[in-house]
Amino acid sequence: MSGRRALERSPERPLQKRAPVKPPRRGTASQAAKPPKGRTRSSVGSKLLSLGAMLFAGALAAGMSLPASAFGPGADVLSAIAQPSVADQGDLQTVEVSNNLAAPTAARDTYTALSWAEMLVLKYGTRDYKYATTWTGPIRWPFPEAVKISSGFGERQAPCAGCSSMHMGLDFQPPNDSPVYAIADGVVAFQEDDAYGYGNHVILQHGDLLGDGTDIETLYAHMQHQSVPVRTGDVIHVGDFLGLVGRTGTATGIHLHFEVHVDGVQVDPFKWLKAHAS
Repeated sequence: MSGRRALERSPERPLQKRAPVKPPRRGTASQAAKPPKGRTRSSVGSKLLSLGAMLFAGALAAGMSLPASAFGPGADVLSAIAQPSVADQGDLQTVEVSNNLAAPTAARDTYTALSWAEMLVLKYGTRDYKYATTWTGPIRWPFPEAVKISSGFGERQAPCAGCSSMHMGLDFQPPNDSPVYAIADGVVAFQEDDAYGYGNHVILQHGDLLGDGTDIETLYAHMQHQSVPVRTGDVIHVGDFLGLVGRTGTATGIHLHFEVHVDGVQVDPFKWLKAHAS
């Protein structure tokens, strides 16, 4: 049985005729692109809302930029509140300027020049080492007359690469070739002519020189080469010649480096001599 006859006999599925499909009408291009009516109304409302917002913003900007007086007499009330009256400001102060004031003038600074020796004195703390001597008695200064002292006892800035920053003696600065003398009786404990350090130097042992049980030694350094006539073990009396002032060893200039040792400890020679020497 053919398929067509089977369909005609079936009561449950009668054949239905389909309506013929009509082709779309041909219209103009403007009609095809025309949007629905509802969408057109929404677009017009959005434009009106944007225009109202722009007008409001412009009015707000104009109100903020214009002065308060432009909006009528009510603005004068606000300006009166913001600015207090002269009566509320109290007494006003006045300043009178005299016509006799002189213009300030520039003052020239004054400068002074220091010698290298004076700079060393200021730099190493040797400022006031004045003393007087009669050069009599059992304990004396190492020179018959008072001489200049260029460096004192204690901490200092080292004047040279090999010099000490803790100066343990007293530097006398007499003229060159000045003789150096023993300050008291004693014995030559050590003598050496060295190229470094103390240079040509002598150490005298004085024993209980003060009678208080302390052991006293004195050191004389930087004397000229071949100018020291004494040797270790020689007996020395106060005022005996020990050598000539020089610049041997580690030294920045011609001077006598003098030390006092009390029980083997180096003390301030200036204070010790001021207390015991004549």
